[in-house]
Amino acid sequence: MIRPQLLDGAMGTELNRRGVELPLPIWSADANLDHKEIVLNIHRDYTDAGADIGRTNTFRTTTYTYRKAGFSNIRAKERARDSLSSAVEIALNAVGEIGKVAGSITSVEDCYSPELYPGKGAAEDTYGELVEWFKEGGVDLLLFETMGNMEEIEIGLSVAASKKMETWVSLILKDGDHLLDGTQLKVCLEMIGGSNATCLLLNCNKIDTTELAIDTITQHWNSDWGLYPNLGVTDFDNDYFDMINESKFIDHFKGFLELNPSVIGACCGSTPEHIKKLNEMIDQKCN
Repeated sequence: MIRPQLLDGAMGTELNRRGVELPLPIWSADANLDHKEIVLNIHRDYTDAGADIGRTNTFRTTTYTYRKAGFSNIRAKERARDSLSSAVEIALNAVGEIGKVAGSITSVEDCYSPELYPGKGAAEDTYGELVEWFKEGGVDLLLFETMGNMEEIEIGLSVAASKKMETWVSLILKDGDHLLDGTQLKVCLEMIGGSNATCLLLNCNKIDTTELAIDTITQHWNSDWGLYPNLGVTDFDNDYFDMINESKFIDHFKGFLELNPSVIGACCGSTPEHIKKLNEMIDQKCN
């Protein structure tokens, strides 16, 4: 078995566990400016646990989000760029020379509500800024994650291709056969297969939903693939503190490792302890 790359775990729920308030719509973006040491310590804890790839804390570091929070156009852009630049610097510092940093990008609006997609113009503007800022910051790759709207995925990949950066895309699902917006999963995979994306992942789906989709992934995707499910007992309505138990975590991730993914990790609700356990499981599998 070729050793899979190990992603880090959740940032938002871990910030919350460590006492940082995450008000919507900004969520965790201000933590890069107001709680830098905590963000750094979380990244370091994941790196120490064995993570090969650190994802920047940039889930909501967009001009669009800061405008939605009431900032003026100029101030929203300044605040978003400052937050993203800080997030990249923190992640690069934590990962050092032993790993990679992925620039995290998600849907323009709420990732659980693809029907709120604000249209082509807003997506092009948002992704254009983010990709440019990430390129300037020196991340190793772009990761479009928790993406559930077909048109939005196409636009993001097109913008990324124009900057010639390594790009991964990770999907959130309605069920084992459909994106969250209802698009057939195999149709989405065909589209992504014609793009510059080098790795296809599934994230923020509960483990049971992830398992249902893997057959479609392996049948319709011929390149690197991976997964990092959330650890909640339900999709979407979970508060991410009602988690699966350790026994279920171990059993299901052992099964995932048997399928030889290129990348593996965990999403909402996961902690450095989960990543450490997963690293130990990978060691056992590969040695």
